[in-house]
Amino acid sequence: MDMPLRRFRRRYEQLSQFERGRIIGMMEAGRPRQTSHREDSHIVRNARVQPTASSAAIQAQVAPSLGAPVSLRTLRRCLTEGHLGSRRPLRVLPLTPTHRRLRLEWCHARRNWTAAEWNQVVFSDVSRFNLSIDDNRVWRPRGERLNPAFALQRHTAPIASVTV
Repeated sequence: MDMPLRRFRRRYEQLSQFERGRIIGMMEAGRPRQTSHREDSHIVRNARVQPTASSAAIQAQVAPSLGAPVSLRTLRRCLTEGHLGSRRPLRVLPLTPTHRRLRLEWCHARRNWTAAEWNQVVFSDVSRFNLSIDDNRVWRPRGERLNPAFALQRHTAPIASVTV
């Protein structure tokens, strides 16, 4: 028997029967339901199929198939262990082929500009804060930001927002 186990056994033997029962009861009552590897895989698979779904939506999807509700903390732990995190998606404009052609023509027309010509251009630094309830998050692995599967098109219509 190695040393830490002996030390633990000695401390455990010093407790009364009531204290031992109380510790065991607290451990059983305070411990959340553990998910199996199969259940963890099911949760991660659901998040990979719908990366834009919120954790509450994933929770609602997996609860009937697992047979028991899963807490949001357990769900997020499973997703983290599955190398998925709640991250901001790449927001892209829904560009038409005409938009792409016009942007390319603009770039070609200015490809030989000098630094002095570029100094005449003013770029504005504007921040826009969205006031809608969409949290704009996706469940994706690290390093997959530029993957088109995780890119969301942003609104071009007026939405509740503040520009500063």
